[in-house]
Amino acid sequence: MQKERASSAKANILVVLVGIAFILVFVIIKFSGRVIPNTEGAIGNTACNLYNGGLFCADDNKIYFSNLKDRGSLYSMSKDLSDFEYMQEDTAGYINNTTNYVVYSRLNYTRNDTVKRVLQFSYSGIYRVAKKGSHAIGGIYAYDVGVVGLIGNKVYYQRHEKDGNMNLYCTGLDGKEDELLLEEKVVPGTLTSSKIYYGGAEEDHYIYSFDPLTKQRVVIYKGNCYQPALVGGNIYFISLSQKHNIAKVDEYGQNPTILVKEKCSFYNVTPDEQYVVYQVDDGKNNRLEMMNLSTFDKTVIKTGDYNSINIIGDRVFFREFTTDEVYYFSLSSPSQVDTFNPPDLSKDKK
Repeated sequence: MQKERASSAKANILVVLVGIAFILVFVIIKFSGRVIPNTEGAIGNTACNLYNGGLFCADDNKIYFSNLKDRGSLYSMSKDLSDFEYMQEDTAGYINNTTNYVVYSRLNYTRNDTVKRVLQFSYSGIYRVAKKGSHAIGGIYAYDVGVVGLIGNKVYYQRHEKDGNMNLYCTGLDGKEDELLLEEKVVPGTLTSSKIYYGGAEEDHYIYSFDPLTKQRVVIYKGNCYQPALVGGNIYFISLSQKHNIAKVDEYGQNPTILVKEKCSFYNVTPDEQYVVYQVDDGKNNRLEMMNLSTFDKTVIKTGDYNSINIIGDRVFFREFTTDEVYYFSLSSPSQVDTFNPPDLSKDKK
């Protein structure tokens, strides 16, 4: 009798375990491909950072960046520049933050690897990586792209077409509902909940706004403008007609103002519009410089040629033009410039 009860109990336990196993399998199958939505209206990265390659972006806790000490692989670190973590081996650019993922452009075709990865499907494209856990990767688009921007659950990107043209597309965070928006080389830099602000690249260099829903395009400012970025209540840009000076207009295209009266090649503006950081290329005294937009006081950061100016909080990261050397300084103490030396953690993954 006791043996029968024991056998019955074991059978019941087995049935329960099998049931749990089936439930787990069902949950895994159902949710393994599920993409967790982003916060609506959340911006993936600033327009100015994206114009500078989007090598850095951040959330409330961490900074995500392309580690040039490890072939540009995707890493994370704490806000105090410690606690480094290896996320993906891809050379990452145009990095965007979402609630649960980091979205980036795969730039592996820029590497000089002697041995190519046989199993890698594509050397370019748009991918999302889970911030936590094993940093699982998911594909959004697997072919050649240009600049990639993100707002909410929409990814805007420049697609290289077979005919050689580059057009503006939009897709979901899951890579579905891909849509052609403009048959024009539009850089998706400034993204708002209802508009894309961009500079014309073909017929003219005016500043435009474009509504992705109505497809309405409006001229904001008729000027010869390059890399316009809406920051706060103003649109900043490099004025090609004014000897590559840095200028601004208000968001309605009024009150044009020249800010930096020198030839500049790259720039970035802090989100609070307090500072503009820029590279002066006058051929005599090339340098990275910062201007206080309230007082117009200037501070030379470092002489030489630099690009990839990315602003994260109080820190400004920038890259030496001909090398992979990256430097940074604090806006509150610009006289102190340090070399950014993150560790190469790739060997720990082999």
